[in-house]
Amino acid sequence: MNNARNLEPEMRLKAAQVNIAMGDWVHSLAPWQVISHMTFGWEASVWSAQRCYEKFMRLEMRGVSYFYALEQNPGRPGFHIHALWCDCKSKSRQTVWQTWFNRYGRARIEPVNNRDDVADYCAKYVTKEGAWWDVRLLGQWHPAFKDFKLSGE
Repeated sequence: MNNARNLEPEMRLKAAQVNIAMGDWVHSLAPWQVISHMTFGWEASVWSAQRCYEKFMRLEMRGVSYFYALEQNPGRPGFHIHALWCDCKSKSRQTVWQTWFNRYGRARIEPVNNRDDVADYCAKYVTKEGAWWDVRLLGQWHPAFKDFKLSGE
């Protein structure tokens, strides 16, 4: 069911603006090359999913920057992952898929075709109620925090 139907018109507009702003921010972080959707063969808790995903990225995807969201499974207990990857041109999507499948469960790993893919990803998964997300930027994508300021300062 689309929960937007239950919102007042001005709140629908605000929700759309949040989705667009989040998509623009994530798009600005790095030139994302791959979008992945990764599941578990068991009912992974949010913390188990986080731990497994970050371990997989650290061991199998060394040097890859990523942005990911943990989303609750729609038809059963547990969580699954949606992620964007950068700096992964030397990685075989088929090999990565097989390694994930052997350890954890099914996955879909696809190229990012355009900016709209990134915005759609954010709007659909990251801004959902109850979604948990994180980002790890490596090398040239790591921001210079010395110039970082919160709005209103």
